[in-house]
Amino acid sequence: MLAGCTHVNEFKDEGVPTPAPVPINSFQLQWSAILEGVHGPITRIYARDTLIFGYTDDGTSYVIDRPTGTILHVETIRHGNEALHPPVVLKDFIVYPTNVSLEIYDRKGNLSRSKNLGYSIRSDAVGSKSYVYLGADYMGGGRLMAIDVNSEYLDHRWALMFPGSAVSAAPAVMGDIVYAAAENGKIVAVAYDTREPVWTVEGGTFQTYGAVVADLAADESGVYAASTDTKLVALNRNNGKVKWQYTSNVELRDAPVLTKDFVFQNVLGVGLAALDKGAGAYNRSPRWIVPDAVKVLSEDEKYVYVLRTDRAVVALDKQNGKPVFTSNRHDLVTFTTNTRDGFIFATTTANRMVALAPVLKPGVVGEQAWTPVAPTGTLLAMGR
Repeated sequence: MLAGCTHVNEFKDEGVPTPAPVPINSFQLQWSAILEGVHGPITRIYARDTLIFGYTDDGTSYVIDRPTGTILHVETIRHGNEALHPPVVLKDFIVYPTNVSLEIYDRKGNLSRSKNLGYSIRSDAVGSKSYVYLGADYMGGGRLMAIDVNSEYLDHRWALMFPGSAVSAAPAVMGDIVYAAAENGKIVAVAYDTREPVWTVEGGTFQTYGAVVADLAADESGVYAASTDTKLVALNRNNGKVKWQYTSNVELRDAPVLTKDFVFQNVLGVGLAALDKGAGAYNRSPRWIVPDAVKVLSEDEKYVYVLRTDRAVVALDKQNGKPVFTSNRHDLVTFTTNTRDGFIFATTTANRMVALAPVLKPGVVGEQAWTPVAPTGTLLAMGR
């Protein structure tokens, strides 16, 4: 996560904006939430379901209603100041994985139970139904753990061993299948409740030639894994066979980001690569690469919104990667990736969380957050 800026514990209120016409190809401040400074600055934010989470270094989580910016509740998580992984949102619960426990809250912010674990959590977690899936450290190797949050006594429902290797990448879950990868390059697919293997490839396992340390990603189109063998592979999620691959010639350690039509892969020292999910060659080439883009923030029908190396936010034409408009403020310090719509969620140096909406049609009245890019914008897309 790009935190990137030194904060202080005293915050100045930015005040109430004056509404005015907002020009097309700019951004409107949709809402802002003032976060009290008693717990320190927000250093990480996450978009999950209908909620936005803001984390502080003391292990406090601000839970914010995504559509309105209302602060729903605030909780300081047990063990959260030691390690606090991103939240897992289930139907009835919000689960906070720490280093040795799951802290389970109801959707109103009441602590339901603290689930102490007999192992150390290594990866970030994902969830489905009443289960949380994560990588854990054991003597002799890592394991994929399935934990039932409704179980008061058992610390896991089942475990899948990866002997002699660690499970650092967060698993992915799609339907009734859980996908997991280890640093020995093995990628597996198992039934969510029984851990029975799903794939028909030899041994039920896909093997890369390098460690998988980047989180897996999955949707209806397939399972995507970035490896230190320099390849991003798109696998058939039902049988584990390769649909297509992209060779970057650089070790890949960042997770791919999936949107409706694209897979975005950050390539260290190269930039952000946009790859078509659908039609294309087996050995896939990027539609475009933007060297100065370091993080995908959101996407709509026309544009993908990215964070630039100088911490400006830029709207890129999805078809060619060309910059269309960019931010005129540089006090946005912490960002998250939102793949549901075009909204951008960030925090400011004043410890205010903001939601920014693209203005793509005339007639919008509000506070203009960003202005159109100058003709000599610094982002240059390299097409194929």
